[in-house]
Amino acid sequence: MIEVEGHRVFNPEYLWYLESEQRDRWQKPDQVIQALQLSEGAVIADIGAGGGYFTERFSKKVGRFGHVYAVDVQDIMIAKLNERVKSNNLENVTVIKGKFETPMLPLHAIDIAFFSSVYKEIDNRIQYMKEVRRSLKPDGRVAVIEFYKDRGPVGPEFGDRLYETQIIDEMEKAGFVLIQRFDFLPKEYFLLFGIKDILT
Repeated sequence: MIEVEGHRVFNPEYLWYLESEQRDRWQKPDQVIQALQLSEGAVIADIGAGGGYFTERFSKKVGRFGHVYAVDVQDIMIAKLNERVKSNNLENVTVIKGKFETPMLPLHAIDIAFFSSVYKEIDNRIQYMKEVRRSLKPDGRVAVIEFYKDRGPVGPEFGDRLYETQIIDEMEKAGFVLIQRFDFLPKEYFLLFGIKDILT
């Protein structure tokens, strides 16, 4: 983690590790995407997309009639995303330079907002997630993947990690309810939320 504009964010010097075969083994991206039940034509926001590890996979999954919004706050990540989109001809991907207060997504347009080891980097998380909620369709979902607080050295510093109970509590305050929890990732927990007003 490094500090950018007063915010602690992922250190881009380790971007190479996000694309490594090692990550494939513990991140299990194919299983993650399967768990999301993404259909062709879906619209997904990859928030904190980094170099596009999930973005490209989402692009292929949702197909030409779907769309992926790849959001990041760091200029170096935006450059990497644009390079990946161009070199791999990902025509259904829009790269967005987000802000620390909002992902800058269109209103009521997103089926799934996806956060992989990014939620912890958000400072005013409850307000930020209210902004995310405004971007979701009425039946939209939010997926949050974060490293266990007390499981293994791989990943962010232990002090930067969050207990899942904290995330669930904050998400409830932002207007969401936990609808599913997946346990197949060895280093991370994987939580899926829906909009509280719709489900209660």
